[in-house]
Amino acid sequence: MPVIVDGGVECVEVPLLQSFATARDRLTRQVSRPVIVTLKLDDGHLFQGESVPVAYVTGETPESVQADIMSVLPNLIGREIVRLQPILSHLKQSLPDSPSARAGLETALYRAFAERNGLLLWELFGGAQTSVESDITLPLVPDALQRAQSAARRGFRCFKMKIGSGDHEADFRSLLAIHQAVPHAVFRLDANQAFQAEEALAFIHRAIEAGIPLELVEQPVLKTDLASLDAVASRSPVPIFADEAVCSPSDALRLVCETCVQGINVKLMKSGISGAMEIIAIARAARRKLMIGCMLETRRGIYPSLALACGTGAFDFVDLDSHLLMGEPDEDAWFRQEGAHLLILTD
Repeated sequence: MPVIVDGGVECVEVPLLQSFATARDRLTRQVSRPVIVTLKLDDGHLFQGESVPVAYVTGETPESVQADIMSVLPNLIGREIVRLQPILSHLKQSLPDSPSARAGLETALYRAFAERNGLLLWELFGGAQTSVESDITLPLVPDALQRAQSAARRGFRCFKMKIGSGDHEADFRSLLAIHQAVPHAVFRLDANQAFQAEEALAFIHRAIEAGIPLELVEQPVLKTDLASLDAVASRSPVPIFADEAVCSPSDALRLVCETCVQGINVKLMKSGISGAMEIIAIARAARRKLMIGCMLETRRGIYPSLALACGTGAFDFVDLDSHLLMGEPDEDAWFRQEGAHLLILTD
């Protein structure tokens, strides 16, 4: 049986083609800082995973992720890759508060496990479909309108628009301008916790009255304020999705028990792969909708999320677009981008 004989980790910087900013991360980003983990098997094969932590979501940084991964790598040496579940359990016990670190490690482990069983990753997750359609994110930047027009020309019909700049009027004017410039587009609004409940409801109703088609609104209030999240969800005419409020299966269980929130945004960097699969099960059992999102992953990091989305077929909405900020090649060994569609390479 193949065993793990070595491992390594490094933090790299990947320049962004365009700047990126959100309500909770207002320092405009010019680079992404993924942490790359590599596992080596005794047959010489290498398998990689990627972590892209966001401190305001999970409390992790690239430096803490790197240190956490280094702390557990020695305990992985000598383990049989086909005995995956004991390894995953060990990681959950060793790194309970480091989901982004676990995500990178789990990706490398799942990829190795899949290959050793003659499967591609999306097949391991169920093989439901081979492609998905994603939205594209419009961050809090001055040229959001120009980015929307460019994305529309490339075939995107759905915009995930960041709001919550602190100036609700300016946010609304920007949304309205994009709607008028790209009238066929539909919108998903992401406030990143920036509103009070009544502010969120007022903004939603104003957008609807202006004829702006909204599919959903993501995390309008503080992640710790489930009462306000429930209040918005119970009164909103469009679905409300939790993002930062759900970073673990226990968070998901509490959310569906205590609120009427209509959906959950699942991200591997918040929960790891194994945690994401548990959240999917909880949401489905509670008849809540599912979205899969990303942080600032490269194509290497987007691939496991895409494989999970295609493999399970569980997601009503897909937001896998961060790789487009990095100007990476349109094709690689994992997937191909055709306009707004991401296609798994099945050969």
